[in-house]
Amino acid sequence: MENRIKWGARAVSSDGKDLGKVIRVVVHPKNNEVTHVVIEKGIFNRFAKLIPIATVFFAAPDEVRLKIDSKNVESLQDYEETFFVTGEEIENLESGVTPVYWLRPVGDYAELYPLPPLNTSINVPKDTKSLEPGCDIVTVEDKAIGRVRSFVLNDEGKITHVVGDIGGFGSKSRKLIPIDWVEDIDEAKVLVSASAIMIEKLPEME
Repeated sequence: MENRIKWGARAVSSDGKDLGKVIRVVVHPKNNEVTHVVIEKGIFNRFAKLIPIATVFFAAPDEVRLKIDSKNVESLQDYEETFFVTGEEIENLESGVTPVYWLRPVGDYAELYPLPPLNTSINVPKDTKSLEPGCDIVTVEDKAIGRVRSFVLNDEGKITHVVGDIGGFGSKSRKLIPIDWVEDIDEAKVLVSASAIMIEKLPEME
């Protein structure tokens, strides 16, 4: 049986509860395996959880059903963790951190006091990529010709095809790109070894 993993699909627990939407797909580029999906729920008190692909019972373009019930979702690993950074850690960080300030609650005038900076860690397995929604499809000519819509998986959780929306406004077509044509997968793009003409000649997906 083939499964389809798509950004924006609704995640449903085994007891029928709405758990939010799929916001990221975590892929191991070397073996073309989807290891996790990331689901997010809430507006003001948002939470994002890392869902192992082994806990996915069935995936369709509009819905992902899980093998776990809603009570056990809380125990799953958070997708992101925010923590305070010490002085020594700041010097070792490759990227910038976000300073945080708090306002003294009492006094004659407002005064800002700095707190230790914050850094955010993403809890994805080593050597995997957390793909953004609608990442670019880039041809061998280094030309972005469309965006990834979803992935087709086999029963082992490995990608067999990439579903892409090819073309611009008013002339889009949906293509099923074989995984053998995929040369590399990154957070914001999927690089294929085929030319734009080869992609265009693929049959349109029904």
